[in-house]
Amino acid sequence: MIELKCRQLLWGVAMCSAAAAAQEPAKPADEMVKVTVVGTSIKGAKISTALPVSVVTADEIAATGAVDGDDLMRQIPQLGDVFFNPTNQAQTSNTARGDVSSIDLRGAGLGDTLVLLNGRRLVTHPTSNGNNTVPLITYNSSAIPASGLHSVEILLDGAGAIYGSDAVAGVVNTVMKSDFNGLTISAQYGHAESTSRSELNTNIFGGKNFADGRGNVSLSLNVLNRSHQNPSDMPFTADQDKRALFAGTPWASSSVPDGRGGQSSWINGSVFNGTAPVTTAIRQGTTALTTAAGAFHLQPNTIAGCVTQLGNGLCLGTGGNNQNANAPGNILRYNNAANDYITVSPAIQRQNLFLTGHYDVDDNTTLYGEVGVYHATAQTLTTQPTSLVAVGVPASNYYNPFGPVTFADGTPNPNRLPGLTNVPASGLPLTFTNYRFNDYGPDHVDVENYQYRYLVGLKGSKAGFDYDTGLLYSYATATDISDGVDSNALYKQLALSTPDAYNPFNGSCLNGMGGGDCTPSSKAALDATRIRVKRADRTGLLLADFKLSRRDLFTLPAGDVGVAFGVEVRHETQEDNRDPHVNGSMPFYDAVTGLTQPSSATGVNITPSSKGSRTVEGAFLEFAVPAISPAMKIPLVKAVNFQLAGRYEHYSDFGSVSKPKIAMSWDVNDSVRLRASYSQGFKAPNLETTADYTYGRASSVTDYFKCEVDVRAGRLTNFSACSRVPGVRYFISGNPKLGPETSTTSNIGIVLQPNWLPAELGRFTVALDRWRIDQMGIVGTLGLSNVSAADYLSRVSGGAGDPRIIRAAPNADDVAAFAGTGLTPVGNIIDVKDTFLNLQPQHISGYDLTMNWRKRTAAWGSFDGNLNVAYMDQYTRSPLSGIGDLLTARAQGVLNAALPLSDLENDQLRNYGHPEIKVAANLTWKLAAWQVGVSGNYIGSVYDTGLLTTDGKPWREAGQTLWNGYVQYKLDTGRWLQDARVKLGARNLFDKLPPLAQGGYNGGLYNPYGRYLYLNLSTTF
Repeated sequence: MIELKCRQLLWGVAMCSAAAAAQEPAKPADEMVKVTVVGTSIKGAKISTALPVSVVTADEIAATGAVDGDDLMRQIPQLGDVFFNPTNQAQTSNTARGDVSSIDLRGAGLGDTLVLLNGRRLVTHPTSNGNNTVPLITYNSSAIPASGLHSVEILLDGAGAIYGSDAVAGVVNTVMKSDFNGLTISAQYGHAESTSRSELNTNIFGGKNFADGRGNVSLSLNVLNRSHQNPSDMPFTADQDKRALFAGTPWASSSVPDGRGGQSSWINGSVFNGTAPVTTAIRQGTTALTTAAGAFHLQPNTIAGCVTQLGNGLCLGTGGNNQNANAPGNILRYNNAANDYITVSPAIQRQNLFLTGHYDVDDNTTLYGEVGVYHATAQTLTTQPTSLVAVGVPASNYYNPFGPVTFADGTPNPNRLPGLTNVPASGLPLTFTNYRFNDYGPDHVDVENYQYRYLVGLKGSKAGFDYDTGLLYSYATATDISDGVDSNALYKQLALSTPDAYNPFNGSCLNGMGGGDCTPSSKAALDATRIRVKRADRTGLLLADFKLSRRDLFTLPAGDVGVAFGVEVRHETQEDNRDPHVNGSMPFYDAVTGLTQPSSATGVNITPSSKGSRTVEGAFLEFAVPAISPAMKIPLVKAVNFQLAGRYEHYSDFGSVSKPKIAMSWDVNDSVRLRASYSQGFKAPNLETTADYTYGRASSVTDYFKCEVDVRAGRLTNFSACSRVPGVRYFISGNPKLGPETSTTSNIGIVLQPNWLPAELGRFTVALDRWRIDQMGIVGTLGLSNVSAADYLSRVSGGAGDPRIIRAAPNADDVAAFAGTGLTPVGNIIDVKDTFLNLQPQHISGYDLTMNWRKRTAAWGSFDGNLNVAYMDQYTRSPLSGIGDLLTARAQGVLNAALPLSDLENDQLRNYGHPEIKVAANLTWKLAAWQVGVSGNYIGSVYDTGLLTTDGKPWREAGQTLWNGYVQYKLDTGRWLQDARVKLGARNLFDKLPPLAQGGYNGGLYNPYGRYLYLNLSTTF
């Protein structure tokens, strides 16, 4: 009975769409297929009933229509948003691109969910994804095949005491099929309506027994071909300017939904004299073409601001571009969705092969092995790089409007502006910035991923103990190749005095779309400067383990005490190999500005290559202890069982960690079970954050010290209105001294199975769990703003400033600005240095409610219904632990009271990726050859805190319910086609589009399309 109840409970908490498959008629308990349940290493331990585990079977997986692990995982209400996905930040090689998706139970954070394959670790995806400057590493759910899976087991509880690092929020274990004798082939075609997105998924699964059934070899092969999706397919992706979508709302006046880029092919330039801007305006007769510092811009002549004509519909204006000009389509801004200049999601080709085998050496010994190969390629179109720093244009450039009267070969210059009164006959160089290299066309990004897994193991029994030992080697690679512009080659091409010179003065398109470049530079100029920038990453995992378990080590009055003991040694590696144009080995010297840029890939910040490795030695001990048994006949206590576990691990880079766990189940009677658990866990810092290297990013920061100067001098009455926001280089360093992020997890719940209900009503199981996760020492950075505030505190206190802030020497303007303030003059901030630290804690809590109903009839077939509700009532991040002195100084009046600091708890509940409630429900009917299923998924509303009304009210992304369904018919085709099935299904039956967000849609929670139809054909030989 206990096993039967456990099985029903596991079905009850299975994910909605996966559970949509009809179940076979109930089997007696002694005939039920046993599964390996995560959370305990003791085979047959009764304590497994105390663990909140969801098991999704192969039939349930097939019913979803899912083609990969990402499709599966998105159906589970307990999962947070999918931060890694092909549509997120595809424009930069500093993020994970291609065929990659993340797994994040409870939304606790990437890397806080451990993912296993057949009970052993998977290798992590080799490319990190930046989140608030912190590179995050996770497992790639897209590499999990939906075909060939026996089951997916999801432990919704902390398990650091059993598995070690990463099992903070829980564990996902994928179990592959084995022991199959035969051949199954299936093919599924799917298409998202009204889009260019379609996919063909082919699966082959076969197996063969040998040696009179003592051995078996089984192989699964999955091949997926998915087309790309264009922006024009959906109204919320067809235009970067989303403001029209908010018409009629209080958010209609906000500029935030206008996602068009501020960098386009309309340049902002400055005329130079030597290596510094000119000090008087350039004039054409008496007309000033530039500011006193030589600043000018290019624009269409159809809008106000022209001071001289260039021809071809172009003109020059003084100062910088007015990107809010009242022009058709506001063509001064860049619209990357125009003319499908980018792709919403990439085209993907994937092959996933998994081979398992075993051989019974004798009745007590089995030799087994695994070979897994995953390969995927992805092709994406994204935007070209932009000029983050000024690009020098020599006076000799053929298209320079301030160039020489005559070129060096004696040829007259046709492009020099006539009547220039203060430009020498030899011409003047200039710089341009705020420029996007659109004449190169879309940036073609090609990503190729591999993941290999090799395992050999031996298991069996000896002296009353079960043992299992194995040697695993797994590695993954990711190669990201994208278009780029070589600064050294670009400078040479800019220096040419022929029409093959690169021409930054040709503007963008005049068709009002604001995308592309309709008058590109010559093919010779583009070919001479175009490069392909390569990023090649690799992660590796070498693991050896040995486990012993026994369910009856000794006997207590309540029953047998089970035990498990294990040791593990693993070696983890991570490499991030950057292109020579990016990693600092090929710098660029700009003779116009006199500056050297460490990265010669135009518009790309320096990111050195990095690598790291660690060795981990661990051991765990687990006991399953029965405290009360039914034979004791204690009132209101049928049975009480405990799990006691602990794990010790030593890391070669940061030291040792030990974590305990205790869990309890109390069966009040046959219908009521109470359960509870408490555990501690941890996540080791990833090897990219602990690497001894520094990378740079272009950014800007408020100079709070100069804001204070302006307040004291009377130039500023409101500290919050300070406009001292210089552009800076932001350098972030790895920290070899990082410690692990630690956590405590608790769970308390009740399971009800009212067996006293009449049988004609069916069988019910209800479970309610209250859970909480407290995390400490989350890895992060202090951030630009807080480092600037630390410099502010040091200087107003008489110090020399924070060493992480690098400033220029004070000039005459600085000295005058500081006069009478009592503060020592300083120059502008140039560089800001930061490092990864263990910082603030995080607190998450909520409830899980699951209900399962099963009904079997002779005339009307079988019915299965499930409901899974995940409700979160807290998600907060406490004050940043590194700014205590700043908070104190502000409270004491040393720092201005309006200085913005992270001093309040940051409530993330119902924030962009953390809905308060998610629900999955389904109902399945099966009769004879027919099978029909309907399921629904609800995601609660979230707030888009980046989109505010004038009074500070955030935009609310409405909650949404999506319905799915399928109809399946089993054909009676005789001996050659023993199990032929035809299935027609749809996800999002009623064609609902995702809720509107400032970027069009929330890609972490929703897919960028509506109704998805699929047809599946399968047969078994």
